[in-house]
Amino acid sequence: MGFASDLNQDGFVLLTEVDPPKGIDLTKFTDSVTAIKGRVTAVAVTDGANAIMRMTPLAPCRMLIDSNIEPVMILNGRDRNRISFQGDMLAAWSLGVRTIIFKQGQDPAIGDQPMAESSGDLNIDVMLECAAALNNGHDLGGEKLDGKTDFLIGAHLEVSDDINVNRKNAGSVAKLAKAGIDFAVLGPTYDTNIVDLFAEATADAGIKLLSSIMLLKSVAMIRYLNNLPSVPNVPHEFLKQMMKSPVKQKAGMQIAASYINDIQDRCKGAVLLALGWGDQMPEFLDLLGR
Repeated sequence: MGFASDLNQDGFVLLTEVDPPKGIDLTKFTDSVTAIKGRVTAVAVTDGANAIMRMTPLAPCRMLIDSNIEPVMILNGRDRNRISFQGDMLAAWSLGVRTIIFKQGQDPAIGDQPMAESSGDLNIDVMLECAAALNNGHDLGGEKLDGKTDFLIGAHLEVSDDINVNRKNAGSVAKLAKAGIDFAVLGPTYDTNIVDLFAEATADAGIKLLSSIMLLKSVAMIRYLNNLPSVPNVPHEFLKQMMKSPVKQKAGMQIAASYINDIQDRCKGAVLLALGWGDQMPEFLDLLGR
């Protein structure tokens, strides 16, 4: 059993997203994932998330494989041109990675090295062209490969507080499906109306939908998110629940667990965004009964 087979069978798949280290020591990364081994379907390893420089996901993914934990590698288009992008995909396949999620990547201006420039060479369409080419045994220039890949491909779908933007993004799902994605990962939201919109679009396109869940840490965090432009609001009922709870951390996990139970009939699975709470993930999985 694995992510690919679970994706096409009954049941709810659960991924947890983990950042590689900002340095060369994989000890903390290893400890956090081995603590939940066997309790999640796979571990998604981020790639320069939030435009913060970290180790690329290749070494952490290989470490997961060596620990008998299935990796899902996230690759962003922001930091690569099509040559390096194809090279990283070939390296990933040779190391044992079988599932990749494509993501555009956030603007470097928001990260820890704002003077960095984006490649500008890759959008989601070109990334999918690369995947299709490598899976068919040739590169994007038409040159034959010495062996071919067979990646399961997912794509990240942005969400917004603007219903028209969400409808436009949901409308792109059919095109992405024709280009070869097997599943889609919805950006973080606690709005079931947004999940329903994308669930309908992915169902019509014949692909699976996973919804990202951001663990809420405090009242201040919810208010901050609700004041960010273009970010879906956290419903007021969850803010009230957090405000009433004497232990905010526990309330945040209870909110997330309840929400995941609510969306299990809407999508195929969830991706957990711990945001620095990796050491709390075993307790959260207890709430989910996993």
